[in-house]
Amino acid sequence: MNVFRLQTHRRIVLSAVDMEVKEGGSARGEGGGGGGGEGARAADHNNKPAGVIEVERKFSFGEGSEEKLKKAGAVCKETTSFHDVYYDTEEFILTLADHWLRKREGNWELKCPPSSRDQASLVEQYVELQREADILKQLAAILNVEAASVDEMIRLARCEPFCNFQTDRKTYTLDGGFKIDLDQTDFGFRVGEIELICQKQADVPEALCRIDALAEKLEFGNLEAALSIPVLPPDWLQAELEAANH
Repeated sequence: MNVFRLQTHRRIVLSAVDMEVKEGGSARGEGGGGGGGEGARAADHNNKPAGVIEVERKFSFGEGSEEKLKKAGAVCKETTSFHDVYYDTEEFILTLADHWLRKREGNWELKCPPSSRDQASLVEQYVELQREADILKQLAAILNVEAASVDEMIRLARCEPFCNFQTDRKTYTLDGGFKIDLDQTDFGFRVGEIELICQKQADVPEALCRIDALAEKLEFGNLEAALSIPVLPPDWLQAELEAANH
């Protein structure tokens, strides 16, 4: 494997992790926070009232961040773990088309751009597909392959796993309506997300200011800076790195 492909692998792995955190594994429809940036989107209709807006930012966090969070009065409401395997062709056809196909805990999911994006928004926007028929239709248009199942599609298109990791998530709540997720992958990458719910778009700027103030109080770091720091790659990537150096 050449240096370009190694760099591509690492960038895709970290992009997948960042998207993993911002999407949180629920079918949220269009919307999503950008890596290290800000997010404002319609709330998940399965969990929150229709019409409200989720406002969020993502940050890096360190060893002492969780203790600071607890001292601020936050309460841990849930601890979860999920394993994800991302698939693509040797040429990264799906990734280059901004399509992210993964198998989470045995179930296929596909994140892809909506039919029309808000060009004025700086926030990345995705649609998450979970029905197999919808995934097949979307993949067929990108891979030019017809199949009766996603498994068959993967085989015919010669897609292979390129990113395989587990994420452990702790979800906290804090007075003032804050929801904080702390995510850590099995190769040491950490991302925290602070979220507030707004009733109308005019409240978003104030919510972002409140989120930033809390992040500063907790000494959360800049995610963009964290992405530039080398992290221990998963075993499969470490093996390729070692092989390429010999």
